[in-house]
Amino acid sequence: MELGTFGAILKFAMDIEQEVSSFYELASSVVKDQELVGQFQDLHKRGQKRVKTLERVRRENVTEMILEPITGLDSENYKLATEMPSGAEEKDVQELAVGIEKGLLEFYTHAAAKIDFLIEAAYSFELLAEANNDAVERLS
Repeated sequence: MELGTFGAILKFAMDIEQEVSSFYELASSVVKDQELVGQFQDLHKRGQKRVKTLERVRRENVTEMILEPITGLDSENYKLATEMPSGAEEKDVQELAVGIEKGLLEFYTHAAAKIDFLIEAAYSFELLAEANNDAVERLS
């Protein structure tokens, strides 16, 4: 689906953050390694905070949501594998988490470039991307 407006991008971002947060909540109950459990719990909480951040960005930029068309951003390119495989081992869950973080990094980086006409919103997306990059490094 074409993410052709700022509103569509924000809705997609909020939906994907909810999905990722749910994944990390489940992942923290599946793995046994306490360090990994802690990381997943932190990422679950981070996801909940990010939804609130995105809601704030939407509120603050509500008038700009309909003004500027956006092209070249398709949600199909940013689908994330958040399904917990049955009988997954810790290494598999960790690799899945790294893939999720890399996918979020790519989405927020591309989206920030597309919404650069909204300086504060683009900056918020860049910060979200940086946090995903940090998470990739911690999980790897």
